[in-house]
Amino acid sequence: MASSILVYLLLFSLLSLSYSIPSSSLLDAAEILSDTGFASMAVSLELASQTLSQETRSLTIFAPSEASFQQTAQIPLSLLEYHLLPHAFSSQSLKSLPYGAKISTLLPGHSLIVTTSNLYQRMTINNVTVNDSPIFDDGALVIFTIEKFFDPYFRISGKSRYPSSNLGCVLLKRNDAIQFSEAYSFDKVCGTLRSKGCSVMASLLDMQFLGLGERPVLTLFAPIDEAMYKYTGNLSDYSSIFRSHLVPCKIPWSDLVNFDDGTVIWTYAKGFTINVTRSDEMLLLNDVPVVFPDLYYSDWLVVHGIREVLAAPKETEQPAQLSSQVPMATARVSESSMEYGNNFEEDDPIAHYHFSVFQ
Repeated sequence: MASSILVYLLLFSLLSLSYSIPSSSLLDAAEILSDTGFASMAVSLELASQTLSQETRSLTIFAPSEASFQQTAQIPLSLLEYHLLPHAFSSQSLKSLPYGAKISTLLPGHSLIVTTSNLYQRMTINNVTVNDSPIFDDGALVIFTIEKFFDPYFRISGKSRYPSSNLGCVLLKRNDAIQFSEAYSFDKVCGTLRSKGCSVMASLLDMQFLGLGERPVLTLFAPIDEAMYKYTGNLSDYSSIFRSHLVPCKIPWSDLVNFDDGTVIWTYAKGFTINVTRSDEMLLLNDVPVVFPDLYYSDWLVVHGIREVLAAPKETEQPAQLSSQVPMATARVSESSMEYGNNFEEDDPIAHYHFSVFQ
């Protein structure tokens, strides 16, 4: 009981801190742009400030050069929305995104596409050069300058340039599980999650594995803190959310982005699946877009940041039916990996389809 109260107080304090994050308005951004020589973008934001509904607590703005405005007779609101992101991306965050990653914008159904092919090249999005250093960054508002307007109809040919690794998604067996010393901590992964606005999931991850010396490889889909507000105070909800967003294998973005539509990923929540689909070429997980691909990556854990809490798929099929239509990759789950997750009736993933990826 005492531990439950402690967990509740910790999570409540995290959410309270999240609410206190300062939010800069479009007018604030316009003033900053005007003072730094981007008068046209500043005027556009001022004119659009009464039309745009800013429901986000953070914002990233890409400001085209003055010359690009002179080449365009009139800037439609939709084009302006395409240059605004509903999250604050630092320069490091943008540079860490893999080639082909899609970034949601305020323009519905239209995403920006990362086109930087390696870490040593200048950062490009939609094949437009982005200045590495933002002209403003207070953690809630980030403003980058770009050489010209992004093209909302930009596409890249083919799939990701990164080679796809084994999509079988096989768990490590007990004898192969990664060993950690007692001194090992989650400071790095939790610090990364908190810096990207996923403090609640960071705390759940830290508490879930606290004191365990052996851990299997995992993928965590981490909702941003804003999506967790509605669940404040309900510990059972937090536990259920954590299990339904945790996958017992590593799925880096280079693999995830190459999954076919209809791929079904099983989680540690018994019976809960994640369906991979696409809309306007944007990758969706149970209709929720990924906003931070490969937010964290290590030998045993991959974390992808998502905009909302995953809900159960609207239409589900029986696993046995799916397995007759598409290949199935299964994994034997070690007893140690079962200790922190659900206590299933049998340790037989083949019979119960607990941990499988359908392709």
